[in-house]
Amino acid sequence: MLPLIISTGMIPDILHIDRIYATVSQFHSNFALLHCVSAYPTPYNEVNLQVIATLRHRYPDIPIGYSGHENGVEVCIGAVAMGAQIIEKHFTLDKSLKGNDHSSSLTPPELQALVNGIRIIERSRGSPTKRMQPSETPCYLKLGKTIVTAKQIKKGVVIEEGDLEVKVAEPRGICGSEVERLIGRRMKRDLEPDQCIREGDFEDE
Repeated sequence: MLPLIISTGMIPDILHIDRIYATVSQFHSNFALLHCVSAYPTPYNEVNLQVIATLRHRYPDIPIGYSGHENGVEVCIGAVAMGAQIIEKHFTLDKSLKGNDHSSSLTPPELQALVNGIRIIERSRGSPTKRMQPSETPCYLKLGKTIVTAKQIKKGVVIEEGDLEVKVAEPRGICGSEVERLIGRRMKRDLEPDQCIREGDFEDE
């Protein structure tokens, strides 16, 4: 069965798209829906790229894309960033040719720019999991915050909130986000003011 791509230009509301989806689903299992505004060129304030998210949420079992008729390549690149899996854009060798859509179509250099931009977005999308990236390591080693003493602390003292500060310091100690974990623990060595606290500095370790 050949893939079917359906543009949703000039459709007045989502209920009409529901009917299209329901009807096509009865006879075809390999189709996609493209958000589209059928105006040449489409005003940027009427592109409404957020509809892509609506379609992806409403029809999660099929590919969702974008058919763009606005000037330039930026909106299509943004559509990919928002999850569009298919991009349809008109192509021309001469924007001055007769016809409504030539002026908003892409020339060969513009098409190349669009493809390059989309490839960058595809490489940049990554994982939904937030974590430190390998390229951040040098900056973290230089500017990452560590826990230090706010004053002199003697062996046997139980740590209180006012005993600690978080700042950039060397040598690196315990990460600044771990401050609360240290409150109430007893020191097993003397520390001078502004000295990094490290794992192993507490009597219960």
